[in-house]
Amino acid sequence: MKFFFFISAFMALTSFAQTTNYTDVGVIVNLNSPVSMQIGSYFQQARNIPSQNMIYVSAPTTEVINDTEFNQLRTQIENYLVSQNLQDSLNYLVTTKGVPLKRNSIDCVVNSGSGDCGSVDAELSLILGTHQNQIGQPSAFVNPYFNQNEHFSRAQYGIYLVTRLDAYSQDDVLHLIDGSGPLTVVNQQIANGVIDLVESYGMDTTYFMDSYVHPTYNNMLAENWNATTDVSPAVLTDQSNVFSYFYVGHGPVDSIQMNYKWLPGSFSALSTCSSAETFDAQSNPNESFYIADLIKDGCTAAHGHVNCIFVTQLFRADILVNRYLNPIAQYNLAESYYMADATLSYQSVIIGDPKASIVIDNDAGLSSMQTHSFRLYPNPSTGSFRIKGLEQLQGKVSIAITNSLGMRVYMDDEVFDNETYQLEESGVYFISILEDGQLVGTERLVKH
Repeated sequence: MKFFFFISAFMALTSFAQTTNYTDVGVIVNLNSPVSMQIGSYFQQARNIPSQNMIYVSAPTTEVINDTEFNQLRTQIENYLVSQNLQDSLNYLVTTKGVPLKRNSIDCVVNSGSGDCGSVDAELSLILGTHQNQIGQPSAFVNPYFNQNEHFSRAQYGIYLVTRLDAYSQDDVLHLIDGSGPLTVVNQQIANGVIDLVESYGMDTTYFMDSYVHPTYNNMLAENWNATTDVSPAVLTDQSNVFSYFYVGHGPVDSIQMNYKWLPGSFSALSTCSSAETFDAQSNPNESFYIADLIKDGCTAAHGHVNCIFVTQLFRADILVNRYLNPIAQYNLAESYYMADATLSYQSVIIGDPKASIVIDNDAGLSSMQTHSFRLYPNPSTGSFRIKGLEQLQGKVSIAITNSLGMRVYMDDEVFDNETYQLEESGVYFISILEDGQLVGTERLVKH
């Protein structure tokens, strides 16, 4: 659906005038990994991170480490922070590709309910803080920042917000860095959100819809963003101008080619089992659908889990969009993702620049063709309506109609000016016009 949202000139100028510094961001680099070294250096230069904030460790280059190796990694990071008097001045930590991903204890039995293994990042969020005794415990720790409504500070919450710069390749990570950051400009009128329910069976479908899909969709609606929900058995592919993607269900599924055209600053979450199991393509011979695939496809932020978790502990994408897409509060990426994650010292991995944020500019990204207007008449309608103004478009024109739940009810790959369309059910519909597969615009139509 599409809603038009206008920002006052004062608010727009104020937003662009703000500056974001990275003096409270620490970057963890593995001296044994050339890729980690290169990514750390690139991110430092791109975001002007102080040299003192670069935390160099000597750690295994494998994604999975045992307790002894994790404790050695933890000790190096803690010792450096204390020696440089950074433990209380940093709010954010960023791990890089080449820093271990998972900590697996001898008795790691996640599927039977033990949390005694999990994400290195989720464990590091608790170091040197009031909750450090929760690290490595056989259960998840309740995130004190979960569902909050204020900007983060370590002084108040006693944790670090930890994100990761990781993907299948170094080039994918550099693209992520280049395609995001503070005040990334987004055209709200052309940005598309996708909420995908996949691999769900029986009563689980109702649970997922009520607990995750509908709340996420409704919050995107409340913030005036375009969103489509898809409940077909397969992952929805071949979408344009994608700004957000959320997947929920039993998974992961195999061999998915998204073929999305992503907007800068795009973000996502795969709320399912083991969606961040690896960022090593050779460790994914079945080509399972992981968040690394979203980053490779062009998305610039993602949330996933390194192992299976309980359904009740799935990531809350509805909270994420409520915070990250709020133009008034202007929460950054790390704040928004952590407010949407109920647990720490568990399975979560967050990919992205922690201080990435968005600003809305509805003139951005529009070609000359996308500035053409069309209109629906009559509107409101008693059932039939026509579209006028399509003759201004030079390419192949198609139409997509979604209902008020974001579900697509009609698609026509080739349409012409002044054609007549019929709607059977009363309600609110959103008529999207595409030219050569690119969204031109969307209009709201009411059917009595």
